[in-house]
Amino acid sequence: MQLKEIFEKSDEDILVLPDFQREFEWNKDAQKRLLASFFVSIPIGSLLILEGKKDDFLSKKLCFAGETIEPMEACLYLLDGQQRVSSLRSTFYDFFKNKNNWLNNWEKLYPGLRNRWFFRIKPDRESEDIFGWKMLNFKGLKYYEPSDLFDCFEHRYIHKRKNTEWYHPGYKIYDKDKKELEGSRLKNKLASEAAKMGLVPLYSIYGAIKSTDKQLHTYVLEKIAKERVEELQAEVEDGKVDLFEIFQEIEPDIEEYVENNETEKIRDAWSRLSAKWSESVNKFLVGLFEEEIPIIDLPSDQISRAIAIFENINKGGTPLDTFDLIVAKAARTKGERSLSQRISDSLEEAIELSEALTNDLVDKLPDKWDSTLAMTIDENKITKTIKNQYLNLLSLFSHIPYGEVDKLKLEYIKRAKIFELTNEQINSNTNITLKALTRACAFLQFRCGLIDINSLSYDLMILPIAYVLKDDDVYKDKRALAKIEYWYWSSLFSGAYRERQNDQCIKDIENVFKWINGGENKFKIRYENILNDSGYSDKDVLLRKDQEHNIPKAVHTGILQYILSKQPVDFLPNAQKKLRLNVWEIGGKKVIKIDGNKQIISVQDHHICPLGTVTKIGETSKKLRNDKKHILNSILNRTYISSIANAKISDRSPERYMKYVMESAQWGHYLPTRMKEIFEASGKSLEEKYEEILENRYNKLKSAIKEELDRLEDM
Repeated sequence: MQLKEIFEKSDEDILVLPDFQREFEWNKDAQKRLLASFFVSIPIGSLLILEGKKDDFLSKKLCFAGETIEPMEACLYLLDGQQRVSSLRSTFYDFFKNKNNWLNNWEKLYPGLRNRWFFRIKPDRESEDIFGWKMLNFKGLKYYEPSDLFDCFEHRYIHKRKNTEWYHPGYKIYDKDKKELEGSRLKNKLASEAAKMGLVPLYSIYGAIKSTDKQLHTYVLEKIAKERVEELQAEVEDGKVDLFEIFQEIEPDIEEYVENNETEKIRDAWSRLSAKWSESVNKFLVGLFEEEIPIIDLPSDQISRAIAIFENINKGGTPLDTFDLIVAKAARTKGERSLSQRISDSLEEAIELSEALTNDLVDKLPDKWDSTLAMTIDENKITKTIKNQYLNLLSLFSHIPYGEVDKLKLEYIKRAKIFELTNEQINSNTNITLKALTRACAFLQFRCGLIDINSLSYDLMILPIAYVLKDDDVYKDKRALAKIEYWYWSSLFSGAYRERQNDQCIKDIENVFKWINGGENKFKIRYENILNDSGYSDKDVLLRKDQEHNIPKAVHTGILQYILSKQPVDFLPNAQKKLRLNVWEIGGKKVIKIDGNKQIISVQDHHICPLGTVTKIGETSKKLRNDKKHILNSILNRTYISSIANAKISDRSPERYMKYVMESAQWGHYLPTRMKEIFEASGKSLEEKYEEILENRYNKLKSAIKEELDRLEDM
């Protein structure tokens, strides 16, 4: 079925979603990957469609949340492909074209689809000229890979009230007589704004199929072509570009025109160059709607076989939600409540915290704790991290007897093995899986500083922890927990999980289990690479001297979480009592009293040396903050402080703030002891002082982590 047919059937309420379909969930990167594949004609998978009648299921319209509709008498139910079709439809279809009614659609659309999409057609210096803009010569995309196009797609979120941007449906432009522009005059003005940015709107392309009116993207392409012609003419005059090179394909007689000074023919040639390029790009874009999307068409009498069909399609490679299918399979056991509800209830159930887990912590500890304090459930939904690791752990516990770690293989955390689970295995092993998983969440919060389990740098790192914590004796053994913590920090800061995470995870389950049970420490080699892994966590990366590598998010969040795990004292000025940042209180949104006011404690990622101290005239802190390569944006210049403290010190001048930080040198943040001495020394620039301060902090952090691991190993 061609894409235009899919859109048309959706317009006519023939192609609909059955109401039991889950919500639209794809993030922007997933949508961009789909667009990149679609543009270069890479297959995007089959759609599973069930032929039916309007009364077979409650129905809803593609892209719209919650609202049910009445489809045509004979309709098509989209059973699999919602994420793909919704992404394409929201890209190429303008849900906001009705200026007087756009807000009505905005309210009904899934939040992830409240965007307008564009293609950046002007390449920057380092990007490939995919659409032939430089020479206005477009030859198609058949030789490109999806990865070549990924960064060319951009979206702009449509805010409900903020309508000051030209791409917003509520944006208004007036002529000199203060009359609002409409129709082609409005499109012309909007096209000028888009052309300045080199952005071609994708949301007007479907309109070119349904209407003979000239669409916005056509205006934009023509303007971009015209501007590029003017630039090329200047480049030819300056001798930067050869005229014949530009026209060799469309006007081979151009040199003769120049020799004979045939100005009009030269002018016509430039016009044809502009028109041909814009027309060829436009033809390509409109031609996308001729692309065939494979369909798996099920007759209406196969409704009852939906679950089995879903499973078979998954084994064949079509992406569906594994968790939903396991929930459906578990439901075959009569008398059991919904698996998803049982999981939610278990995650909300308080557990006893072992003394071994909290032994080294100070301040009042909770007697009981439940995993929702680590955000295992968000807005009444089990989070993706927990769903995925529940499935992986369930598969390991179901396929291999506990403790026989030599038999564990990578295949047991892959879809095929997960789908082999019977409903009996799912239901009988769910409780022990959730017990282990909940204990792992507690370990990661209390020992590793994770406020939110979804901020775990590498999701699979939860599996070695959960696997061994299934054993009650391990959960209550401080030496065993020390070994788990040693493994965690040494793995995170050495780059052990930066590649082949699945393989590493399975091997680590085996080695952690054996170490706890009397074997040798196989993680010594990681100890040597702590904050010293080239291109990942070494000093040059962290000090921004390595221009080829950014600081990985895993290292950034890992260092913040390590500091938080040590219960640092807050940067709270003039406090009568020091406030420790306790991760379980932050996760639990504890209310504290400050200056007579009750406030919920939360933390913010704070620049220790403020950006305002190095901004230049005409430069803003915001601009500096966006410069990811600047040394002050390094994680070495960051720590968690409470939002309360941040609000109290944010209005201080840089000088007063630095004096406060240097004098307080808050415990637990690993600030250099020589910070004040370095900052006040003469003979060095401010940038050199900051580099020395942050290098000192790097050394202090590295030393502290290694000393901590030495202590854990010797317990």
